[in-house]
Amino acid sequence: MTEETSLKKELINLFNSIGINEGQDIYATGNISKFARARIPKEQILKNINEALRSSIGHNGTIFSPAASMNLCNTSVPFDLKETPSHEMGPLAEYLRKQTNTLRSFHPFWSVCGNGLNSEILNNVTRHSYGLFSPWSYFLELDVMQVNFGLHPSKAVTLIHHIETTVGVPYRYTKEFIHPVIRANKIVHEPFYMSVIYNGAGIEKRKKLNEHYFEAMDSSGLIHHAKHETGVDVWAFKMKDFYNTVKPYFLENIYNYLEFPPKVRPYQD
Repeated sequence: MTEETSLKKELINLFNSIGINEGQDIYATGNISKFARARIPKEQILKNINEALRSSIGHNGTIFSPAASMNLCNTSVPFDLKETPSHEMGPLAEYLRKQTNTLRSFHPFWSVCGNGLNSEILNNVTRHSYGLFSPWSYFLELDVMQVNFGLHPSKAVTLIHHIETTVGVPYRYTKEFIHPVIRANKIVHEPFYMSVIYNGAGIEKRKKLNEHYFEAMDSSGLIHHAKHETGVDVWAFKMKDFYNTVKPYFLENIYNYLEFPPKVRPYQD
């Protein structure tokens, strides 16, 4: 079984095999639980993943990761840019959030962290979780590569909601949230925005979520996969490739992300 001294080297080789190279900006997400089979303390596993990613992309690359805290939504709990932990984003996301020099976008519910050359984009984002000038729009401009650990990207690709927002799907609308946040050690209430689905309209996402998009990407050779000896699957794909693959689906059928077109359409009133 893998030893701590060899894990980093193994991961570097694995990352290189799926196209993670010098100067690449990446967005890392997923489930790393199977790495426990390496019988290495979790903190050391996280350290090795981070160092292997950093070694692969070099000084000119950036590691981005999710830092969402959706548990704050519809509460009175203040959002603190430095202290609020991510929620249900996994131990890798929390480890990356806590690294020295990590920056975080200012959104109480859907924030993103970054560490590296291009992380400063997170200092100048919209108050909307998605759309123009959100982290996701910058990721497309930077040609960011998404890296999924242990969880197929069809089950973990937040970019799809950015696409829904920019396309203007009718079953979502922009909702304003007035939420307490910490600014200069004081609590202030500020507006933030998210694209949310209409309640009570029977709107149901596809049971297979994004599988049809990734089947198309796979057939075009746009998604790369490798498996570590612990059994952890790792996938990598360019966000721009996902965007360009998905776009025609929405142009042909704006309801293609749903299990069926809504019978109740409150947006017609």
